[in-house]
Amino acid sequence: MTLNSEDLLIHEIHNLDLVNRQPTLEKALYKYLELCLENYSIAHVHAFRARLGWSGKPPITLQEAGKIAGVTRERIRQLELRIKRSIRKNTPAVMSKIADELPEDDAELWSNVSERLRAKGITENLWSLQSVRVLMRHFGFDAWYFAEGDQDSLIGGIPASYLTQFQEYITLTRRMCRASGAVPLESIVQEVRDSGREQKLQPTNVPSLKLMLSCISDIEFLPDDYCWVTSTPTNRVRLINVTKKMLSVARPLNMIEIHRGLERKYSFRNKTGTALYDGIVPPIRILLALYERYAEFKVSADDRIDYNGDLDPQSELTRPEHMIYRAFMDSGKRILDRNTIKFFGAERGINMSSIEVELTYSPIVTKIQQNNWRLVGTELTGRELSNLVFKTEDERSTRRLMGKGFIGEDLYRIVLVIPRFVHNFVSSVPSEIGGLKLQAAFLDKNDVSLICKNGAIFGFGKFLTDSGYSEGDYLTITLDLKEYGFTWTVSKELPDLSFAGQSNPTP
Repeated sequence: MTLNSEDLLIHEIHNLDLVNRQPTLEKALYKYLELCLENYSIAHVHAFRARLGWSGKPPITLQEAGKIAGVTRERIRQLELRIKRSIRKNTPAVMSKIADELPEDDAELWSNVSERLRAKGITENLWSLQSVRVLMRHFGFDAWYFAEGDQDSLIGGIPASYLTQFQEYITLTRRMCRASGAVPLESIVQEVRDSGREQKLQPTNVPSLKLMLSCISDIEFLPDDYCWVTSTPTNRVRLINVTKKMLSVARPLNMIEIHRGLERKYSFRNKTGTALYDGIVPPIRILLALYERYAEFKVSADDRIDYNGDLDPQSELTRPEHMIYRAFMDSGKRILDRNTIKFFGAERGINMSSIEVELTYSPIVTKIQQNNWRLVGTELTGRELSNLVFKTEDERSTRRLMGKGFIGEDLYRIVLVIPRFVHNFVSSVPSEIGGLKLQAAFLDKNDVSLICKNGAIFGFGKFLTDSGYSEGDYLTITLDLKEYGFTWTVSKELPDLSFAGQSNPTP
């Protein structure tokens, strides 16, 4: 019998199904190839069985099949085309049994489906998903979609349309885990809904997402439906970098200190929009499970976290953070107020705005009542807390901004204390002239500019350098908000501050 004897081939396959009511898939396909290749050697049958993937293993190449059959690659290609032309007219009945076991709607792990097929005697072996995909395509069963992962794979009916974007969901999960360390599956689903990604990604739910992620070898699950990525380099994980900052200052640390530090740092990134995805600080239970999985950290019996290795504050901290750390170390005190820290930084050329940001969001310091801070990991006594010095009117002379307010129509006055390093002197734009927050330049009579930009005033060094000022002198600046000009004076005595707090008399 030859390949052109299609009527005889159909008759033979029909007889095969009648004689053997329960043929396994492997036996039915092997017999099918024997009938197709009746005039060829047994080597040809084995070659095409491997080439078509009908043994349950991924298909081999034309070149490999040619070596098995002892013919050229081109001859294998010609015979393969002839076999495929007759396939859909001669479908073994066992193929319908396989179709009955495949999910019609929601996706299912292929490993579960393959186990079920073998348990029911439909197949003799566990089939690879790639082989089944090829087999279903050969015999015209196109109503299923397959998504392949490196650990497992998914098969689902056409309604499970989110499978078509399997890789996009995996990429989103990897990026969100890098931003947070570990992320709840519900947050990934919500990210798709909230950010408008549903226009690009088909919406899914937590069970379906968990199925997809379980196919990937480097994504592992934690309690409470959290997941994390095992293969992400630790220097790209925000949680690891922030934790190392804290441990470079004090070690070991309890989980409450670490959790609070992470919340402060994450909130800064989330509010400023400098990160693509918001950081989500996992609960303490999840954090402990995560630290136990990182070789860089060790968790003690009392749930304290330490680092396996040396940590240098100078290399782990930003320049403003390291200055704050130095302020505590040099003073020998465990509590410092805002002004002490800011003047310590000003003497070392640190931008005042940077210091304010770090005092608010840095994980290495914790605010304790009003304007006082302690380093993370520092335990304070009741006496130290009761002896805190709160800000009073007597402290006005230690403040940078002494007074601000309108002194006439569109004339705004600011009185500041001059620091040691005037070139790094930056002051915040007062809220009363908030309209200048974006950008404005004021010119004096000598065309020297004072710049308001991004919520800050700077450029003082241009006119103060040659003024004979001393650290601690008082700088009075009057801004003309209509003509964009300014005047300035320096004095040893504190100027009259009766204007402070006055609003603009202009209607």
